[in-house]
Amino acid sequence: MASSFPPGEGDEEPLEDLLRPLDDDSGPARRLSRQRSSALVAAALDVAFQPTAPPLPKRRKRPPVWLMAGAALVFTGAAAAAVWRLSRPEPSPPHVLTPGVPEPTRLATLEPVPLPEPAAPPEPFVIEHPRPSRPTAVAPREAARPEDLLRQANALRSEGKWKEAEALYLRVIRAQPSSLAAYVARVASGSLRLEHLGDARGALRQFQDAQRFQPGGMLDPEARHGEAEAYRALGDTAAEARVLTAFIALHPDSPLSAASRGRLRALTQP
Repeated sequence: MASSFPPGEGDEEPLEDLLRPLDDDSGPARRLSRQRSSALVAAALDVAFQPTAPPLPKRRKRPPVWLMAGAALVFTGAAAAAVWRLSRPEPSPPHVLTPGVPEPTRLATLEPVPLPEPAAPPEPFVIEHPRPSRPTAVAPREAARPEDLLRQANALRSEGKWKEAEALYLRVIRAQPSSLAAYVARVASGSLRLEHLGDARGALRQFQDAQRFQPGGMLDPEARHGEAEAYRALGDTAAEARVLTAFIALHPDSPLSAASRGRLRALTQP
């Protein structure tokens, strides 16, 4: 006989299994013994006190193929759009042009400027011709004293420097012709020319000048004897004899008088 109860959702055993006969005999079921009844109760209690097992999850139905394909296309398109958006450079913000507002015109303030002082009139242009340079005045060198020059000339004469000594004698004569130093220089120059320079005529002139500037001077014996020797060198025996005669008469005690007398006798002998 078909069951009037609908099958229960989720029941794993059919309803017929639950309504099986308790025993093989027809009619009311036999009464359970006390031992078996106690065993059933104990088994029921064990089941009641055991933790209830979680219900098994319901099996979900698999979606159709066309729905899965559509979802895949949508996902692929979304991914491509995301990649394209990330790879595209971000647009720069729009540059807004703001019109420049000109600054208000400022009025220049003019300050008084001091005028320069009037320049002096330029000097007239004058062409200067070069002037001949004047010789600069040279401070006169301190002249050596005649006495010093005579000493230097005598020193050169003792060294055998005849020409150098003669130059100093002439320098003294030109510096002070009428001085005593010039008188001594004339006598010394005459003897130097006659004995060492071979200038008898120049020696004669110096001896005669000494007698004229200083007649009867302290060197008159030397000047007169030198004049006689100059005539002898020139070969004028008559003039030599005349000068010797005057010399012996004026200076009879001179060391040169003895030699002068002998020369005069030689000249006057027939």
